[in-house]
Formats: sequence, C-alpha cells, structure tokens
Amino acid sequence: MFTTEILEKLDLFGPYLIFLLIFLEGLNLTGIPAIVIMPAIGFSIYTSSYSFFFIYLISVLAAILACLAYYAVSYKFGGALYDFFYQKFPSTQKSLDKATELSHRFGPLMCLIGRVVPTVRTFISLMSGIFKIPLTKYAIYSTGGILIWNFVTLSIGYIVAIISN
Repeated sequence: MFTTEILEKLDLFGPYLIFLLIFLEGLNLTGIPAIVIMPAIGFSIYTSSYSFFFIYLISVLAAILACLAYYAVSYKFGGALYDFFYQKFPSTQKSLDKATELSHRFGPLMCLIGRVVPTVRTFISLMSGIFKIPLTKYAIYSTGGILIWNFVTLSIGYIVAIISN
C-alpha cells in the first residue's frame, strides 16, 4: 500500500478512528494521554478534508460517552476500581490522592476543574462515581470541562500545523 492510499484511508475513516481513540482514552484504555492524542488529532485536521468544528464535535461526543460509561462503572464498582489502581499501579497513587483531595474540596465543580488538569482528569469519572455525585451535575460539569479541554488541545495541534506549513 502506498503512502497516498494510507492517507486516503485515514481521511475516509478518520472520524470513526478519532471517535474510537478518544472514547478509549476517556476510559483510560489507550495508554496514551489525551495531552498527546488531542494535539496530534488537531494537527491532522489541517491536512484532512474535515473541518475543525466537525472533528471537535466528534471528539466531544466520544469524550462525553466515555465519561458517562466510566462514571456508570465507577458508581457501581468504584471502591474496588480505586483500590485496584492504587495497589496495582503505584505511579498513579499521587494522581489518585490529588483527585480525592480535590473531589472532597470542590464536590461536583471538580468535574469541570479536573477535566482540564492533566493526570487528574484521568480519575474524575472514577472519583465522581465513588463519591456518588448526582448524574445530572456530573454530566453538566464534565461536559463543560470536556468542551474546554478538547477545544484547547485540538486548537494547539491545529495552530502548530498552520504555523509549520
């Protein structure tokens, strides 16, 4: 397969792949942090046939669905998940401790604040489920944070692409 064909396939399936990648990242299943993924996607928008706004909407939808799924699981099994992450991945302990502290201090507002703080944002859904933050408040505040985070991080990549070309 030639490079041109690969790029055409990526352009054709791009929105689906972007949705899947962001959804999996929202569930903490990619192993690649959003601070890396989102600007890379923003950069790729510049050379694709899709508009920034379209990919932004796809990214927001994927992130919201992922955070709601993660919230539902953590609402039901949060304590066990927290213990698993804390024991199995010692490198996450500092982030979990910070997310716990901020959740106690700010309550549902933490869903907004935490969505724009790298590493802490990883555990917002988990902490919200554990602390049984009401779904409506969680969804509203998380959506606000997702809108901000996705716009800023995609824009960074997009602007870098414009400058470099």
